[in-house]
Amino acid sequence: MNKIKNAFQKIYLASLFALISVGTSENFYAQNASLNTKKLILVDEHDGPVIDNTHMNVISTNNQSGFETGQVVKIDGVYHMFVNEMFYRPHRDLRIAYWSSNDAINWKRHATIVNSIPGRSPSNPKSEVWVTGVEFNNDENAWNIFYVAYRAGDKDKGEIEKSDYQGRVWRAKSVFKGVNGIAGPYADMNIVLQPDADSQPWEGQQAVATFNPYRVGDKWYAFYDGHNYIPKGPWPVGLATASKLSGPWKRMPEGINPVPIAEEFIENPQVTELKNGGLLAVFDSFGDQEIAYSISNDGYNWSKEARVKIQSNSNKWGDDGDHAMRTPLCAIEEDDGSFTIIYTSKITDANQKPFYAIGKCTLKWE
Repeated sequence: MNKIKNAFQKIYLASLFALISVGTSENFYAQNASLNTKKLILVDEHDGPVIDNTHMNVISTNNQSGFETGQVVKIDGVYHMFVNEMFYRPHRDLRIAYWSSNDAINWKRHATIVNSIPGRSPSNPKSEVWVTGVEFNNDENAWNIFYVAYRAGDKDKGEIEKSDYQGRVWRAKSVFKGVNGIAGPYADMNIVLQPDADSQPWEGQQAVATFNPYRVGDKWYAFYDGHNYIPKGPWPVGLATASKLSGPWKRMPEGINPVPIAEEFIENPQVTELKNGGLLAVFDSFGDQEIAYSISNDGYNWSKEARVKIQSNSNKWGDDGDHAMRTPLCAIEEDDGSFTIIYTSKITDANQKPFYAIGKCTLKWE
């Protein structure tokens, strides 16, 4: 009887969300003409990286491969960055670190927030840790960070040994209360999303990958990624929702998921609530020295991606290639209406050793 009841509940929810989402991508611009006319353009850029392998905090912590994924928030004029440091092998040996800056150019490292567990293996559920979301939780009067932990592939089971499997999204809470507790330390609270009976086929073997909460009214939404290794598929993105930041989080049903923002690849969307209404998401996509963005009026209907070049030809310090320009960590709307973008980008030295540096630029609506 309970199985029948649960089946009817799933059908009802799917139908309800389908009604809510009528005309997602195709009708979005028609319904939001004021946003449709807007286009982001590059208006300013820092001359080269703001953090590279010569930074004293990079050298003192023996960070050999650089940075990847994370989020930057701005509180009372100070930029706070939670970012993964790839301290040895790129995309393999990771820790989550906390940095801050008064101008988004001169950065200081303060602490390691979360370490991966040494010994990457199929039985180690924290072989890698990737921070993807930072939010203040009013219910707890504390900061929350969200990070994804993976195990390695099991070759004895036909999995790809060097790939990431069964991502689980952890929520950690700042030990000290209030906005000033942002620097941590942080304590793990719970897993908010993971592979389970509600997983959807498009999520593949990697999911859950990335998790970026944002609030619309009295609801929370979060983008999360997935990817299928065998057979190899695209990198789509879906939405989960909750009434509280701490959860419980529920996937939106298939038909809404995956969200049709990008044709083939989208990772780590970071969402900004615009001061004049609507939302802006920036994310890793394709293109030399490019990132992508999407806009929304309500938090679940999102426009097709548009791309913007964030390094000009006169200041092109990042490598070429779809996956050389990596991840935007924020789009912070400043008082003048511009957006501060902090991002990661690969640079390769004369010895062919890659380092993923951090850059800064400014975008504006055209």
